[in-house]
Amino acid sequence: FLLDFYFTRGFASRLYEEHEKMENVILAAENIAETLSRFDLTKAHENLDTSTLPPPLHNAFSSILSNLHVYRPYIPDAVFDELRHAGELLKEVPAPGLETKKAALVFTDIQGSTATWEACPEGMREGLKVHNNVMRECLSEHNGYEVKTIGDSFMVAFEDPSDA
Repeated sequence: FLLDFYFTRGFASRLYEEHEKMENVILAAENIAETLSRFDLTKAHENLDTSTLPPPLHNAFSSILSNLHVYRPYIPDAVFDELRHAGELLKEVPAPGLETKKAALVFTDIQGSTATWEACPEGMREGLKVHNNVMRECLSEHNGYEVKTIGDSFMVAFEDPSDA
């Protein structure tokens, strides 16, 4: 009986240690992902260097960070600033059931937005907030699902093409 007790206690203790390690990995990954989502590349790089992520996850984040460094020169500063502060704009409509085999994908983009960002970043920032809120309200009313948003572009899906 005593042997079973110590075995069980040792197993539970080891399980608790592994659980703590996993929680630390999850927190580190969330922290890195959060800094990447704000395009804070310097902070993301610092977080990645000090993290204890498993090699596959570390490599994946390193690859994302490397790609962001490559693409950074092609993103206008005003757009880049907006992406850093987009947290309040990212309220996604939940995914539809997709019970049928039919679906419609819709892609949107604000025409001439890059020039507008450069000419009037404050006005464009406010306009983008209005645009995103209107898009999300329409998606909600028409059973749409926000697949992803990049800058001022949306990729949305509808289970029923007539809702699109």
